[in-house]
Amino acid sequence: MIRVIDIETTGIDPATDAIIEIASVDMVRDGGITNAMDTLVRSTKPIPAGASAVHHIVDEDVANAPTFAEVIDRFKGADFYVAHNCEFEHSFLAAQDVELGPWICTYKCALRVWPELEGHSNQELRYALGRATPFPGFERGSISPHRAAFDVVVTAAIFEELIKKARWSELVHWSMEPALHTRFHFGKYRGKRYADIAASDPEYLQWIVDKSELEDGIKYSARHWLAEVGR
Repeated sequence: MIRVIDIETTGIDPATDAIIEIASVDMVRDGGITNAMDTLVRSTKPIPAGASAVHHIVDEDVANAPTFAEVIDRFKGADFYVAHNCEFEHSFLAAQDVELGPWICTYKCALRVWPELEGHSNQELRYALGRATPFPGFERGSISPHRAAFDVVVTAAIFEELIKKARWSELVHWSMEPALHTRFHFGKYRGKRYADIAASDPEYLQWIVDKSELEDGIKYSARHWLAEVGR
């Protein structure tokens, strides 16, 4: 069984922030989704305004919700879990001593399968892949981005498109590696291709690899494209 899962939180640090919503759907072998589950979770800390601005969940919404411990067992038991940027879900669940998996990361896999796209967020992929209506019954106007119950539906649609383009073994392998970017999303080369900068300014990519404190995916991408161009 393949289960797509998503969480909303009070922030981005699993050591100090809390899960306040969790949702999932299960993939149907011949296409579609089933067994939708969604619940708010009582927060162990106040929800900051900045977080509410993203998912629109406020303290009053979760005041009488069940605790994380009371709901998590409902979401266990799948053979594989799918999430968009699964390291986020995994890190928050692990912080609560919950280990699910193995994982498929639709974000990392989308970077590999559709490197030409300008963006690879859930919502960008939804529209780029022609899944504005992700599944029947989820019309475009009914989708509320950044709410777990809807994000899992969009992620499931992206996953359906991925399995049309890549082998299962590739999805598993890519999900275990750092994200492989083709374009810069920061700095003086924002919007430029790593491969082009590897040819024109390899010293910059080497600085990223050797001296920067940038995230693993960026370092991995710099190393990858330096090697590719240097062949």
